[in-house]
Amino acid sequence: MKNEDILSTKFQAGNRTYFFDLKITKDGDRYLKISESKRTGETEFERHQIIVFEEGIDKLAEKIQEIANKIHSDEKSYSVDEKRKTHPNAYRPWTHEDDNRLELLYCEGKSTIELSQLFGRNKGAIRSRIKKLELKEKYDT
Repeated sequence: MKNEDILSTKFQAGNRTYFFDLKITKDGDRYLKISESKRTGETEFERHQIIVFEEGIDKLAEKIQEIANKIHSDEKSYSVDEKRKTHPNAYRPWTHEDDNRLELLYCEGKSTIELSQLFGRNKGAIRSRIKKLELKEKYDT
């Protein structure tokens, strides 16, 4: 008997897909294979996987539940109003005009700090938008 699937399921989160496959080895041992697939291009994917054998599955489930409980119980340590005291446009949607202006200023060589000040957003928001608009790929050669 070769490795066989017993149960398979998957879910998507953003541009990632997670696969959970319960398998059995040729020796009859059960294991869970967890795979992550992330789209990196039009037809390209990046894949990662881990395998957890039967003796570790209960601990894995316990630790996942522990982390999930922590994620759901923690309140944000800040409020949007508090963030907007230092970054007036924090959490506001980006407009088409903002994107065009960001692209122009990026091409002019403005730093992330300068862009942060000009757009009233934090540096992480600027870096994230540069990545989303693929400005580095377009202009940094």
